[in-house]
Amino acid sequence: MREFIVRARKAPVDADRFLASVGSGAHVEYLAHIIVNALFISKGHREDASLTLVLEDSADFSRALTIQGNSLGSLSGMNEGALLNTCATALRAGKSLQKEASIICDDGIIVKAISFEHLVKEKAATRVVYMLDRKGDDIRETGVLGNPVFLLTDHIPMPKKTFNSLIRQGVVKLSLGPTMLHASQCISVIHNELDRLGC
Repeated sequence: MREFIVRARKAPVDADRFLASVGSGAHVEYLAHIIVNALFISKGHREDASLTLVLEDSADFSRALTIQGNSLGSLSGMNEGALLNTCATALRAGKSLQKEASIICDDGIIVKAISFEHLVKEKAATRVVYMLDRKGDDIRETGVLGNPVFLLTDHIPMPKKTFNSLIRQGVVKLSLGPTMLHASQCISVIHNELDRLGC
């Protein structure tokens, strides 16, 4: 399964603040585009893909919202507002989670109280994890391994300290080309490259 983990550093964990931050510096509206590009195709969805949004603006713990294509429930709609409301509903359900605890919502979204770094560490223990970086190896030359995990960020670049820590964990730098793209666009490019390779 292709897995995408997106770090949203300014996205609020509180559901009401999350919805109120649309159009503000948190740019949570971009998360709707990420959901669409990661999981949906014409007249269907990708059963071979999983998306985790890690929202970090929290009074206690970050929340990771995981939507899996192979167990995707009925979402309330494909427009930006409906998708963001779906995320807010999941955040409300996971409001009182203790550290490392998780729940599965009625629509299949998994909510877990976990930091981005800890989540990546879990994945890197058993899978190949790629971090997008223009200075990394070109995706067309590396031969992306099966069952990959791809790390992306929102509009805020990865802090250098975190970046170096991920490299020490064995995370591989991967380039999609010379032009800096939005995370949602990167996901579409990755899907296309893997589709063409039959991965």
